[in-house]
Amino acid sequence: MMLDRAIAAAERSEDVRHLIAQSQVETVDLVTLSALDLCVLGGAQHPLFEESVGRAWIQLGERRRRTIVEDATADMVERGLLIDDSPQPRHRGRGGSYALKPELGLMLAAHCRPSTIVITETGRPGLRAPRFFALGDQTEPVRGVVMEEPTTLPTAVAGNFPHVKKLGPLGWFYRFFLLSPIRAAEVLAVLTLSPPRSSGAAVAPGWTVSAHYPGSGNPGGERLSVRGDGLTARVDDPGKGNGGLASAEYDSEGLRAIMLHLITGPLR
Repeated sequence: MMLDRAIAAAERSEDVRHLIAQSQVETVDLVTLSALDLCVLGGAQHPLFEESVGRAWIQLGERRRRTIVEDATADMVERGLLIDDSPQPRHRGRGGSYALKPELGLMLAAHCRPSTIVITETGRPGLRAPRFFALGDQTEPVRGVVMEEPTTLPTAVAGNFPHVKKLGPLGWFYRFFLLSPIRAAEVLAVLTLSPPRSSGAAVAPGWTVSAHYPGSGNPGGERLSVRGDGLTARVDDPGKGNGGLASAEYDSEGLRAIMLHLITGPLR
């Protein structure tokens, strides 16, 4: 599947500019994809991809992967995510030529060429957490932020897809939203102001939030420890001895400012 030119075209489209403008006033629901969809869309070559998903994809074997690529591509065409513009209508497979639905094109642009990646972790294996991909260019490093939120099939339809549970990590689902940088900072602050939870119960004392800046002079980025009680949060920066953020307690507004700095550029 030839996607590089399709992604570049989607980034330049009027529809994408409209979506970015819309995100300045409200959260934009872009697309929901399975881990298999992401693999078919070249996820393993993206700057950040879940290791367990990539490993499961490789273990399928080449013949099985080829079949899945054809079936998943046809499914995404049917869902309107891919628009088949190859000379032969209904052409299926890796060699096909496709245009992208603007929402998918924007999500892939952020995933493939992020100016900033922000990862939230809990320290508890198996507890999936949101990740953030800033979309930008040389003139405007952060035009918007795509949030990747782990999700599941809605209960109403999950029973129609019993095979999903057998796929392991390949059966995981992700919902993607487009946010303004300020809104993304708010979401990060609200998330990390309280301890990580599962089924309503706290499962870890705090969060680790790391930011990476691909292609910058500081690609290693920043790594913060955030321990909150719902009202204030203690933020520690392991790099404080080198001029980093001083360890201190912050309220929600202060935490939001820190997260905005992480999204828009290095703290030092």
